[in-house]
Amino acid sequence: MIEHNEDRFWELAMLKIHNEASADELRELNSYLSDEKYTKIYSEIAHLSEDIKATQKLSLVSQQNSWTHIKTHLQNKTMQLFRNVSGYAAVFVVALLLGGLAVQMWSQRNYEERFAEVKVPLGQMSEITLCDGTHVWLNSGTTLKYSNSFGRESRNVTLDGEAYFDVEKSDVPFRVKLKHSFVEVLGTQFNVISYKNDSNSEITLVEGSVNVNNLNGNNIAHLEPSQQLTIDDESLKAKLKTVETGFYVSWTEGKIVFRDAKLSEICERLERWYNVDITLGDNEVEELNFSGTILKNKPFSQIVTAFELLLPVNIDYQHVPAGKDKVTISKK
Repeated sequence: MIEHNEDRFWELAMLKIHNEASADELRELNSYLSDEKYTKIYSEIAHLSEDIKATQKLSLVSQQNSWTHIKTHLQNKTMQLFRNVSGYAAVFVVALLLGGLAVQMWSQRNYEERFAEVKVPLGQMSEITLCDGTHVWLNSGTTLKYSNSFGRESRNVTLDGEAYFDVEKSDVPFRVKLKHSFVEVLGTQFNVISYKNDSNSEITLVEGSVNVNNLNGNNIAHLEPSQQLTIDDESLKAKLKTVETGFYVSWTEGKIVFRDAKLSEICERLERWYNVDITLGDNEVEELNFSGTILKNKPFSQIVTAFELLLPVNIDYQHVPAGKDKVTISKK
């Protein structure tokens, strides 16, 4: 007897509903549908999918605003753009004077220090390789800034948002400036969440080791693999704990695996991923827990369907052609 996996069933069901399933995947799905439990769930999914289509599907990012391909060879080839993770990306590179005044692209060579900004809009993700070989995944709504001298005299970057770094080893320290701290490494892998509008910054170490210092250079903590440091913006107090790093890396593969996560936390990430506004009805809804896998390249309607089936909630949404779609989640 074939062992059934609920997460796999959901993936196969969504592939069929969106006409993306291969012949092998359809056969695999049929093995699940021999079970009355899965047959009932699939029927409900299919009906909800039709209802969603009959109203108005939440749109992803418009094709017109999708992948902006940048071919300009920047001075010293400080940055090379590779592929974006989600399949949709618009990356904007801005050359700035030291004081922050935008004046010209790096192709005009001189010795005045300038900065590049890689900006990833909400609803999209990107992946870049810096000139030192460091690989960086940038999540939705993230800005990465660094000097045109990067890799020669220093390896300093400034982050606003979420990024996963796979740092190339070097004798020159790699430093990531956050709101109230610096992360310093020689070569390692780690994830950072530090959006300017969030109330804290979070550093999660996957491999190697990192030092986290405050802006005055004083050490806050030394992290070992599987450790996570959270720094409160208001009190500047730091909390260190051990975590399952897979959760904090999965987004680079276009998915997030939630295990009993609060709906409020999930929706905060979904707002950035899909560039939507989500309103939760009350505190009771915010505290609801959800487990499951969310795939970035699937329609938002899949998330809506899962929430309505697995949680005691009603979901209402409105498509806004000139702005963000609006989603309201309330208690049944």
